[in-house]
Amino acid sequence: MAAPCERRGQPAAPGRALGPLFPAGEPAVPAGPGDGAAEPRAALQAAIERAIAELRALAAGADADSAAILDFQIELLLDGELLAPALARIARGEGAALAFAAAMNERINEMAGESDEADSVAEETDAAAPDPFALRAADLMDLQHRVLDALAGRTRADFPAGSVYVGRDMPPSVFLAHDWSAGGAIALKAGSAASHVALLARARGVPMVVGLGALPGEAGEPLLVDGTLGLVRLHPEAGGADAATAPPATTSPATPSPAAAPAVVASPAVRSPGPAAPAAPVGASRPGLFANIDTLAALDGLDPAAVDGIGLVRTEFVLAHAGEALSEERHLAIYRRLLAALAGKPATLRMFDLGGDKALAGLVEGDRAAALGLRGVRFLLAHPDLARIQARALIRAGALGPVSVLLPMVTLPDELAAMAQLFDEEAARLARQGVEGRRPPLGIMVEVPAAALTLDLFGQAAFFSVGTNDLMQYLAAAARDDPAVAPLYAGAETAMFRLLETICATARALGRPVYLCGDLAARPEMAARLCALGLDGLSVAPAHLDAVRAALRAAPAVARPGVGAPGRAKRD
Repeated sequence: MAAPCERRGQPAAPGRALGPLFPAGEPAVPAGPGDGAAEPRAALQAAIERAIAELRALAAGADADSAAILDFQIELLLDGELLAPALARIARGEGAALAFAAAMNERINEMAGESDEADSVAEETDAAAPDPFALRAADLMDLQHRVLDALAGRTRADFPAGSVYVGRDMPPSVFLAHDWSAGGAIALKAGSAASHVALLARARGVPMVVGLGALPGEAGEPLLVDGTLGLVRLHPEAGGADAATAPPATTSPATPSPAAAPAVVASPAVRSPGPAAPAAPVGASRPGLFANIDTLAALDGLDPAAVDGIGLVRTEFVLAHAGEALSEERHLAIYRRLLAALAGKPATLRMFDLGGDKALAGLVEGDRAAALGLRGVRFLLAHPDLARIQARALIRAGALGPVSVLLPMVTLPDELAAMAQLFDEEAARLARQGVEGRRPPLGIMVEVPAAALTLDLFGQAAFFSVGTNDLMQYLAAAARDDPAVAPLYAGAETAMFRLLETICATARALGRPVYLCGDLAARPEMAARLCALGLDGLSVAPAHLDAVRAALRAAPAVARPGVGAPGRAKRD
């Protein structure tokens, strides 16, 4: 029997799990700005050739009927007329993925319009006949996803269910693509307990340890991960019965919040503001309790009766690849499912927070060095085609239930104003098309110190939600996922609470509700201090709801500023 070998690192997600070691390859170095981006035409052409090769391989092993459909799709991709609009967009300076997606969406929308016209004719002829326009639109959407995947170089490689992933770090997309229902754990040589993957692992109850350094062991050898104590043990069976047992994973900390309030605008067909936004629990002596949702699987395990609503949906995790992110219908299907599960309770959806270490295969590569660059609302405003797709889906979702929208990484009031205008324009467009919708209220994530200190200038915001993970790293000038500066990050807590007092006071003066997201909200020992701030709500991962609820009940009641009336958000 092999001798046990133990290594200590930092706890990142609690719980214990035992499984065969899976050694992951080192993540690819992100492409520099001059690589693929400099040759978008060639990148698109290569992606199309790859998609065609995949389709031909599928057709070769398919039955006659299926092969005919695949051959039809191949012909579409070979049709120069279909690609011309995308190439024209590239010539105007757009990237390959956005250019192709936007051009295909235009064509798909045209198909939908032609389909509507055909419907009226069909009613007078043969209502049972298949709609050729709708069928072709479906083919185009399928091709769009396939080419975008090819552009992203998605290999769809996964690791065995129930195994322990061992690598230097783990991209969020790899975590999200894996099925964790069979168990498993994560042991990282580097990584950070404040990274997005750690956040996801805590929310899903996947034990995780980071900062382990070099690890011995070969593929398939049994590895025990104790995410509570922050250690891993190779061949635990050789160390005694206790070491070899692996109880199910447990909980951890989490994130953001909901909203209440206004909405602006709209046009005729698109219903104006309306009651939408999540209502702040005015008059309560403690903050409301909301859930964070990062995956649809998390939604399945949520008891809506146990929460006041969903305080944060990280849409960049729920819509995990370009094909989904660029499909308005895919957005809407997911938002509809969220609202149906909540049965009337409010949901706050954050627009894509991309850039920095958050990649979206085919659209933006992860680059930790870009944490202070083009990310969040900055990325959305730089790529309005993507923002408009999401805005339209959110407006349409607004007609289905109480939806509020959070804008990430806002620094200046002008950014909020620009996004508000974009929503207004899309609301008007949907109204002209006779599509039902409701312009949702827009709130901002307070995660940039400049915004936190000038909150009085954000009167157009319907609500505020403090993202403590990012705000803490910017306050400390210490990256949240760099173990070398972790003590500085953790030490910024005093500064964080002083700033929170300012944020809450300013929000109250504006008559806007303020919520808290981030790991700080999920720490039960902080409940009393957070209650004292007069926050309107805390939003945490489902795994932490019970612990935070118990802590809030035990915390001294506070005469929150909202009691009696004022705190309620006013509508613009």
